[in-house]
Amino acid sequence: MRRGKMMREHGRRRLMLRLPDIRQVLAEEPTEALNEMFESYALAADALDRFRQQMPKPEALIAEYSQLCRDIEQEVMIYCSGQVVR
Repeated sequence: MRRGKMMREHGRRRLMLRLPDIRQVLAEEPTEALNEMFESYALAADALDRFRQQMPKPEALIAEYSQLCRDIEQEVMIYCSGQVVR
């Protein structure tokens, strides 16, 4: 359970760096939906970092996880703007 909480916080911090326009919203007490997005983002971004360090570079995985990170960032922005997600 503690690992999940750490991953959520890690994801929140990474998103705060990537999305400075909504940093204040991300710093507030998160909803369960945001916590799930934070954790998903942390897992995807960490995997992407690992793929980028591998040799030879797994280009297909890098592209897939780059898109996944962008999708999660977009979902967080939509959620935080008060629009319905999905």
